[in-house]
Amino acid sequence: MRLLPLAVVLVTAIVACGMPDELSQSEGRALEIARDRAVAAVELNRQLSESPAVAERLLARVRKIVATGALEPRRLDEFGLAALGELRLAVPSLVIVDRQEVPRELDRAALTALLEYVETDIDAATRIPAEKEVGEIDDLLTEADAGPDTRIPILDTTVSNYREALAAQLRLVWPDLADEVSD
Repeated sequence: MRLLPLAVVLVTAIVACGMPDELSQSEGRALEIARDRAVAAVELNRQLSESPAVAERLLARVRKIVATGALEPRRLDEFGLAALGELRLAVPSLVIVDRQEVPRELDRAALTALLEYVETDIDAATRIPAEKEVGEIDDLLTEADAGPDTRIPILDTTVSNYREALAAQLRLVWPDLADEVSD
């Protein structure tokens, strides 16, 4: 009889010890970057939906950058990195940045979707970056074994508040992604 309460205490202690009080600085930075890219996709969707003229200008700018050919190689040289920086200024959600927010990689799937669907299906044209970042967020928080009250440095918030704020942004366009990030 005395073993059962002791077992419950041990399991509770082990579970409580597993959740960190605070994530690392690098985890906080990764969450900040993921949030920013997902919100940039929502903002792009809003801009494209509100104004056909903005959509035309943006598409022309993206096509001009892509037409230089500088983004074609998988490993970008200085011209490719410069084009990537220019593309980030035009459409931040198409560019993957490192933890110092330096543009490092083109999200080719997102670019392809944008070019293919921007004139017919704005949600499909802009969803890929948000979807990828929601997956990254879930993976990072699961890997870190973060609980709802775990603090996120850099953002000075808890995991629960972070999820709620991002879900509110995503819900404007993709309720299913908002539900996924809320879980």
